[in-house]
Amino acid sequence: MNMKVTLATTVSILALSGTARAAARYELTITNGALMPISPAVIYAKVGGESAAGIGTVPTAGFIKLCQTGNNADRAAEIKGDTTLQLLATTTSVILPGESRVVSIDVPNPLEQSVEFEAMYGKSKDACGEISINSHSLVALKQHVTKEIVVKDNAVSTGAFKDSALPAGMTYLDPSVCVSAMDAVSCLRELAVATPGQLSIRSFAGYFPSLISALEMKYGADDTRTLLIPTSGAIQIKAKLVQ
Repeated sequence: MNMKVTLATTVSILALSGTARAAARYELTITNGALMPISPAVIYAKVGGESAAGIGTVPTAGFIKLCQTGNNADRAAEIKGDTTLQLLATTTSVILPGESRVVSIDVPNPLEQSVEFEAMYGKSKDACGEISINSHSLVALKQHVTKEIVVKDNAVSTGAFKDSALPAGMTYLDPSVCVSAMDAVSCLRELAVATPGQLSIRSFAGYFPSLISALEMKYGADDTRTLLIPTSGAIQIKAKLVQ
């Protein structure tokens, strides 16, 4: 009798595993909860539960371009050329604050793959929002353990720029700084000089309070406020299985 129970359990587990391993279609609702727009994004699948652009790794040229300009074409081409990744979708338009977009994706192997999302925070100098939907969540949706899951982003920097800071000894921006910059983000890019040596993706630490105060003095609070990025949770994805 114990052998029958064990056999039945084994067959059940194998059946569930086989079901999870088969491709599945999911619907993703991407919502922008930030004060600034979200760029066109890339969405891809990979084995394991970490982004291909993980903290501490060297950013690719396409990832740097995405996080600095919002152009996702080069990043999508990199993913297509990487045999360990599978491009599932790209979005083609900006998502404004408070707006949502719905994207359907086909995940080849939910049992082993995670779904990864990357997009730039618009108007930022060097910041992307990354979201990972792990295989446990994908399988739970596929096996109807839950109807939907909600995940939020982490903000990262490519490390292609130094952290922005005012020149030493300055209280406010004087006329000699950002002379030609017409808005806060242009000034921010001017102050954020390139970092020499090897680049490394890192958690976004936020802009220094002294810099934000100075930008507000020069450009006004409304313009500067759009640069503020939460360290997590500005982008939200709600995922559900497509019946």
